[in-house]
Amino acid sequence: MGKRMSFKQYRANDLLVLAVVMIVFETIVVKAAPRFSSQPYSLSLIPAVTCIVYMRWGVWGCIHAVLGGLVSCIASGADASQYLIYAAGNLLSALSLVVLFKVGKEKIRSKVFWSLLYSFLVTLLMQLGRGLVAFFLGNPIEIVFKFVLTDSLSGVFALVIVWIVRRLDGVFEDQKAYLFRINREEEEERNES
Repeated sequence: MGKRMSFKQYRANDLLVLAVVMIVFETIVVKAAPRFSSQPYSLSLIPAVTCIVYMRWGVWGCIHAVLGGLVSCIASGADASQYLIYAAGNLLSALSLVVLFKVGKEKIRSKVFWSLLYSFLVTLLMQLGRGLVAFFLGNPIEIVFKFVLTDSLSGVFALVIVWIVRRLDGVFEDQKAYLFRINREEEEERNES
């Protein structure tokens, strides 16, 4: 029998895979955006991926929130202030962790209403964070509303992705609880054999 992976190795691998997925798809979306430049909205996978990582790993999702902002800026050729706006602004989504732990990961995972509300909250906090950072950097207050309104499609996209992944076993689930559940099910199966 092969050597088992430690929990820390599993977490590191999982975080890395989710980061790579986000980097690849966010880059594709940003590079494709100029083809739709006449549209008054933008699309991003960052809220959806960050929401999933928050559910799986809690505060570790902050890495993906910041990384997503940086990737978006790199792919679009942003200026220095935009790096700060997107990376620091996305971190406001960490406030959603209060809701995640107050309501409970299992309730948010298992109930459609809570899953969708949570993904909406993560997206909204990211957009508000970007707008507020932009405002504190000297942009007019209207910029806050612009960030929320032009990125509303990302919120819809996050809702759809979370609605889909919550139905897949173990994807939108606290990974420690998931691993314990899988281990318990394997034990029960062995005992029955």
